[in-house]
Order: sequence, then structure tokens, then C-alpha cells
Amino acid sequence: MPTLAGKGRIELEETPFFPQEELQCGPAALATALGAAGVPADPAELVPEVFTPGLEGSLQPEMLGAVRRRGLLPYEISGDLDALAGQLVDGRPVLILQNLGLASYPVWHYAVVVGLDPAMNTLVLRSGRERRLIMSAGKFHKSWERAGRWGFVVIRPGQLPADIDAAAYAKAVAGLETAGRFEDAALAWEAGLVGSPDEAVYLFGLGNARYALGDKAGARASWERFVRLRPNDPAGLNNLAVVLGESGCVQRARSLAQQALAGLPTGDPVAEEIAQTLETLRARPAQPEPTGCQAPQP
Repeated sequence: MPTLAGKGRIELEETPFFPQEELQCGPAALATALGAAGVPADPAELVPEVFTPGLEGSLQPEMLGAVRRRGLLPYEISGDLDALAGQLVDGRPVLILQNLGLASYPVWHYAVVVGLDPAMNTLVLRSGRERRLIMSAGKFHKSWERAGRWGFVVIRPGQLPADIDAAAYAKAVAGLETAGRFEDAALAWEAGLVGSPDEAVYLFGLGNARYALGDKAGARASWERFVRLRPNDPAGLNNLAVVLGESGCVQRARSLAQQALAGLPTGDPVAEEIAQTLETLRARPAQPEPTGCQAPQP
């Protein structure tokens, strides 16, 4: 039987509550999670964003997208009770998806976990029309298991979730870039690098965000660090070559692009992109390299 051993009793009592309207547990749960993150939301205003009438419910991508459109990170947790408990201890309620029916006849339901009591082996949820639904850990885990053990917390850019997983965090921040929220993404990448200064995926993402914001010097600095960590990564070499070429450092840019292209098979999408970079660089007129084009010293 699933247990909540090793955690003290906790309940995030200040978490907002929105009684669920018929078939609209998604907007109600999302408004709860957003409000807990300090971004008040009305479930009725969220309905057009996340509710699909033909399905009589809300899909997970729409729920995540609504968070990103507000410049926040929906950080998906790993599907175990310890991960869920860790977020609660850190002060963040967890929006989860349950199947309250059977695997063969699902009844999908969104709720927000706001507390747990290891002594009683129970969890506390904002669910449906109940502000404090008490559910045994066993019953909760079964309903969560049938829904793929999916859940997320809402994070403000510049903050970090508890028990951070680099891949999950990178996925969340990349979603902000997809939504065009590059300033928020840059803040999030920078926050990740405070605790993990050599996390290559954060450096690559920060370079992308800064480049999109027109900060070529910042993009170059991030990609220079990335290339030091992964000197043979073709995408990183290509990105650095692009920004160097646009900064007048054409000779070094060509060298990096050629290095990136070496060994990649013909027809590879990355190879095609690098070939285009080389073509652009070769079209630039020959001129003296400006100062500062060489690789920075470690």
C-alpha cells in the first residue's frame, strides 16, 4: 500500500478554492494553482482557453499552455508520492489528473493536492465542490495511477521547484520560448544556472532566449560556455557561429561551422542548417576581424 512515510503533516491552507462548475474541473483546478502562485484567475475566464466542449473536458496541453501564456512555468513532477510531497513541503500545491473510474471506462478529473498527513496516510485536495477532500493515500494513488500519475506545479520565472530535475525543468522553460515569452524564459534559465552553473541545456536555452531578445553579446556568452562544455555539439557550434558571424567574427565563425558540419551525414536536418550558415558566412565580404573574436579563456 502506498504510504507517506518520512514527511510531516502539512496543509497549504491559504490555497484558493473555486467550486467546480459542471464538467469544468480543469478551469477550477487551474485557477486554484495560478492563484496559489500569486496570479489570480477566474475559472470562467479560463474556460475558453482550456475547455473543449466536444470532449466535455480539458486536455493537458491546453492546461500547460494557459500557464505559459501568463509567463509562468508549469513544472511537471515525476509521478510518485515523494515528489508530490516534496512540492507541498516547498509550499506549492500540485495540480493533478485522476481517473475516478476504471481503466476501461475512465472518468477524468483535475484536482489540486494541498496537504498530506503521514500519520493518517491521507492527502487533502481541492476537488470538485469540496474545499478539503480527504483521500487515503491508497485510493489517491490508484486514481492517479490510472491517469498516468501526471501533475505539475506553477513556478514564477526566477524561482525553482523542489527536487529539481534538469530535463523536466528544461522542458518547462523551453515551453515558455515556444509561447514567445523570451524574457520570462531568460529569467528561468538564469535561475537554473545559479544552482547548476555547468548545466549545458540551461546554457543552450539561455543563449536562445537572449538571441531572440536581440542580446547578441549575451547569446554569445552563453553559447561560448556551452561549447566549452560540449565542444563537439553541432547545434551549439552552429549557434555560436551564427552569432559570431553577425558580430563580424567571420573567420572564427566559419571554422566553427565547418567543425560542426564534419561527421554529420548528408541530409541530416542539423547538417542542412549548418550548411546554410556556412553559405551565409561565405557570402560576407572579407575584412579584418574585430578585437575579441577569439574564444574566451576558461
